[in-house]
Amino acid sequence: MNDRVFNVLFICTGNSARSVLAEAIMNQLGQGRFRAWSAGSHPAGQINPYTIDTLRRLNLPTEGYSSKNWEHFSGPEAPLFDFVFTVCDAAAGEACPVWPGQPLTAHWGVADPAALPDSHVVAKRRAFMDAARILQGRIELLMALPIDKLETLAIQQEIAQIGTRLIEPKVHNVLILCTHNSARSVLAECMLNHLAERLHINVRAYSAGSAPSGQVNPMALRVLSEAGVDVSGVRSKSWDEFTQPDAPHMRIVITVCDQAAAETCPFWPGAPVQVHWGYSDPSRVEGSEEDRQRAFELTRQALAYKITQLLFMPLDVMNDQELRQLLETVAES
Repeated sequence: MNDRVFNVLFICTGNSARSVLAEAIMNQLGQGRFRAWSAGSHPAGQINPYTIDTLRRLNLPTEGYSSKNWEHFSGPEAPLFDFVFTVCDAAAGEACPVWPGQPLTAHWGVADPAALPDSHVVAKRRAFMDAARILQGRIELLMALPIDKLETLAIQQEIAQIGTRLIEPKVHNVLILCTHNSARSVLAECMLNHLAERLHINVRAYSAGSAPSGQVNPMALRVLSEAGVDVSGVRSKSWDEFTQPDAPHMRIVITVCDQAAAETCPFWPGAPVQVHWGYSDPSRVEGSEEDRQRAFELTRQALAYKITQLLFMPLDVMNDQELRQLLETVAES
């Protein structure tokens, strides 16, 4: 049995996000066979808070990381590295120090999740999770290589090729439609994204309307916020936005009001599975403000019930017919 431990260094300019995620993931998955560190050419001096948030959501340790200069690992007392990977383009283009151990090197570039504005909380958290998933996929490919049996040149070719894989994690996009895109479809969009993020499931929701009102019902925003759901960036928009050539390809389109279900839908890129989950319009409920809020809250909970069932479907391996049958079964629940 070979007890050799392979030392790995991940490099990014700031050493606050991607390289730290890679370090944490490899140390978790390496099981003693791989030991990882990270560093930066121009370290930020602190770990990005979204990095810590992502580690926490992945149930990985959140303590013991620091943003440090790569020169920390260029001295005679540094570990002898077997592999050095750059995970950002800027670091890949810079002249690296001489690493002890003459390691094999490769570029595993990942888009910078920290580049998104802090005001886009949901999108930024998702970008960090996407970066972590890409890095995890590449790390798993590295660990699956029979390193002890390959020649050095073959290993170099393999690790370079790994850097070209898993560029984008597979995402199943869901479009939710209602005529005015102000209440039911917005509730469904926000709940799906909220639950998918909490469950670490790569499903992404959008919503739109055939005749959008131009504003989201304030009561919809209230019940979502009170349920701890982020509503930043939510808006009422036309379904025409999702018919353009550069629109996301939808795996599923769900209508949640009868009027939208009866209308002739545009052509959706991706030829998605379409299904109807009809709900009464909570904005039509008369009575006190408390009565109206209760109607919106019940609609939110009912949608969340169906959405949870959707999220646990094996979307990666289901064909369209199987998916349609399951979605129609959920519609009746």
